[in-house]
Amino acid sequence: MKKNTIGNYFNKMKEKANDVLESSSKTGELVTNAENKTSQTDKQGLRELGEQVKALVRLVKSYKRGDYRNISKKSMVLIVASLLYFVSPIDAVPDFLIGVGLLDDATVLAFLFKTLSSEIAAFQTWEKTEEDSYIKPAP
Repeated sequence: MKKNTIGNYFNKMKEKANDVLESSSKTGELVTNAENKTSQTDKQGLRELGEQVKALVRLVKSYKRGDYRNISKKSMVLIVASLLYFVSPIDAVPDFLIGVGLLDDATVLAFLFKTLSSEIAAFQTWEKTEEDSYIKPAP
């Protein structure tokens, strides 16, 4: 019998991630769910976790729109799998356990940020450059 470990749940999410990434409606649903759940992270004192998720959501949105493609498909699948893990209420540590329910989510996201740090940093640099180059209309 398989143990309910973070790795086992994450592997299930990786199996679903490619399908989600290929479907605009599924990607949109994932993005919405991730954005909604970030409000929980702020309430539980995990603001940095919420900020990381928001950065990943922006990356997924930019990738789906075709604005940003300087990232491998394999990395995008890992990002989507991490977001799927984050939004899933039932994983290695169920989210309804106040105080500890988001700890496994934070672990998965910390692993992702460590593994893909250069690609995520490159996106954030690109994002900042895009933001700085946007000419705001006069008031």
